[in-house]
Amino acid sequence: MDNLRVKKVAVIGAGVMGRCIGLEFARFGYEVVLHDLLEEQLEKSLRSVREELDLMVEAELIPSDVAKTALGRLRTTADIAEAASNAGHIVEAVPEDLALKQELFARLDELCPAHVSLATNTSMLKVDDCAAKAGKFPGRILGTHYWQPAHLMPLVEVIGGKRTDPATLRRVAELLRSVRKRVVLQECELPTSPAGWGNALQWVIGEQARKLINEGGCTPQVVDDLIRFGFGRRTAYTARYIGMDLIGLDLAYNLMKAKGQEPWGPIKERVERGELGMKTGKGFYDWSGDKATQFLRDFHLELIRLLKRDMERGDI
Repeated sequence: MDNLRVKKVAVIGAGVMGRCIGLEFARFGYEVVLHDLLEEQLEKSLRSVREELDLMVEAELIPSDVAKTALGRLRTTADIAEAASNAGHIVEAVPEDLALKQELFARLDELCPAHVSLATNTSMLKVDDCAAKAGKFPGRILGTHYWQPAHLMPLVEVIGGKRTDPATLRRVAELLRSVRKRVVLQECELPTSPAGWGNALQWVIGEQARKLINEGGCTPQVVDDLIRFGFGRRTAYTARYIGMDLIGLDLAYNLMKAKGQEPWGPIKERVERGELGMKTGKGFYDWSGDKATQFLRDFHLELIRLLKRDMERGDI
């Protein structure tokens, strides 16, 4: 399966995630078939796709002719064999029910030639478990974990199970890059749930939030304020290690030393080489030339935009 052979993408499950995944492939030139067992769900999905395309035109993300063409590339069917026919890539986006996914992948494994990649969008289950009943070509089954809303969130995690062929991972990663996705390639899923790195990071925040609420005083609304108006807003731009470059790696280094602890290896190595982040032109990232100045300008402009919006709405 090279990308030249992928002309058609099938999405199995036309709910919120499935229809948005299908919309994006259609937007970037692929023929797309949305499959669902219920005709009313397929009709609802097409209405939602039209609304999303209209919003993208209104926001000037795409011109109206692109939206019209994308919609023309989308069709629906309640027949899974029809959906799979001639597809080069198939994405499963059905509910998080292991038995359902196992049955589906066993069926797709029988229906599709060996070159067709079969991807699960699961965020809770393991690729290996989903593929357990697929006996013909298990190496073409992998995870492609999208983030909701799938057509507006750039990240997709491409995740391999123990039986996934590494070549399949690479080919699907390139396919996703062709629709302007930011791909994180994880060759082997985590041994514990969640299987993907992204949710593993996200779940840490969820666990701590529950702990704060259970201890009393903190509420779900306060947790959301802490994230929306505090570190979450900044994190959208600075993430983790860009942020450390911004404040200076020597700060973390000196704090650990002051506590009598050995600094974390990747920070220790950089600080001792004089690579302190933006202020020295190098840290975890290269900040040579005017890269740091431009980054800070863009970052601050985005914070100003959000600040103005919050004030207009009366949120602050």
